Amino acid sequence: MDITDSTKALIQHIQPLKLKHSDLVSRAFIDFYCQCHQGMDYLLPAGMRDTIRLVDILQWFFQCIDQGRPLTLIDLMWKDVVGPTLSEYRADEAIEQELLGLFERGDLKAGLSQWDLQRRPDGGVNLPLRTLLEDIDQIEQAQRHP
Repeated sequence: MDITDSTKALIQHIQPLKLKHSDLVSRAFIDFYCQCHQGMDYLLPAGMRDTIRLVDILQWFFQCIDQGRPLTLIDLMWKDVVGPTLSEYRADEAIEQELLGLFERGDLKAGLSQWDLQRRPDGGVNLPLRTLLEDIDQIEQAQRHP
């Protein structure tokens, strides 16, 4: 099953967020989010894909971290065959393997404790999770209503 043009466009806009959100948890979530969208194209009928929200993907991410492995649904989504070329397929598999390793090793658990709030030396705070979700939401809205 091919990835839809709308998913390809969404991913092209989401991946650059890694430059702004460079911490491990945010980068992993960006990859996870993109993998979920590709997997939904592969596994779910169009009407059902439209019901999946950003908060659903965030919850799946947390559950995978808590379990130390992908949820069954995510595992099924990762059986997709992405891209018409072998190099695209290999790139997709490499991202999935990296995420799997992060879940299994527990590398993301420590980062979660600071993902919602980070104190700055000047006494202010950064809200990395909220900022990332706002950025993704803005991109999603722009993709839905160009």
